[in-house]
Amino acid sequence: MNHTWTVNVWGVRGAFPAPGAAFLEYGGNTSCISVDYGSGIVIFDGGSGLPELGRCLKDRKVREVHILISHLHIDHCLGLFPFPLFQDPHARIHLYGGPHENMSFRKGLEALLGSPYWPLGLKDFPAHVDIHELLPGAGFDLAGTEGSSHPITIRTLAGNHPGQSMLYRMSQNDKSVIYALDCELDKPMEHSLAEFAQGGSLLIWDANFTEAELEAHRGWGHSTWKEGAAVRRMAGVRSALMTHYASGHTDSFLRAQELCCREYDPASIFAREGLEIRI
Repeated sequence: MNHTWTVNVWGVRGAFPAPGAAFLEYGGNTSCISVDYGSGIVIFDGGSGLPELGRCLKDRKVREVHILISHLHIDHCLGLFPFPLFQDPHARIHLYGGPHENMSFRKGLEALLGSPYWPLGLKDFPAHVDIHELLPGAGFDLAGTEGSSHPITIRTLAGNHPGQSMLYRMSQNDKSVIYALDCELDKPMEHSLAEFAQGGSLLIWDANFTEAELEAHRGWGHSTWKEGAAVRRMAGVRSALMTHYASGHTDSFLRAQELCCREYDPASIFAREGLEIRI
């Protein structure tokens, strides 16, 4: 069976949320993108866009979700704290992620979600929470789809980011979404990523910096929309979705960047909260 996938954008910012009138068009929440693959939901990152997604899932009575965390920097985890499904005793939440330096994914989550930073920890949530520890390069069938004739397959790649990030490729039959946020390119990383994304349907890309900003912030672990368009072409990916905008990039600034991007690569688009893509 070959279901249409629905990709929804819930958060588009990096570093921290951008509230205010100058950020309404593209959105001010931090990274969160969902993929409805017909019989389940995969969520990439748990930024501040996650609670609104959680309310929609609760209204739809969706009770099992898979959240793939790129890394535990706070902008990618802000939405975990108030995620509504954690309070549902009938919900089953799968959290996937890799280690940070010498700390396991579970230990990192337990340090983040709990005292003294939050009144509730993982053990206090009524929902059933499964922690899946990953290492870069791991490949596996998504929990609940193992043994299926058409499983959802997840592959991983280490990103180039302080403390390391995890890049994901979600695939089923001829469809694939590559989630590549918080990754700074050098030549080896560019070639590894192009190979990882080869022939994909959608590349979700970190467009945090302009070229001038990138030169001033080497080592911060981010990239530009132009680099994303180049990787998309190298890998033969059908389209690219630019996101993870710097929190100070206003709507007017992003409109100008988007126009340049469209002229440079018509197959690349800029994410807006509420955007829906079908693949």
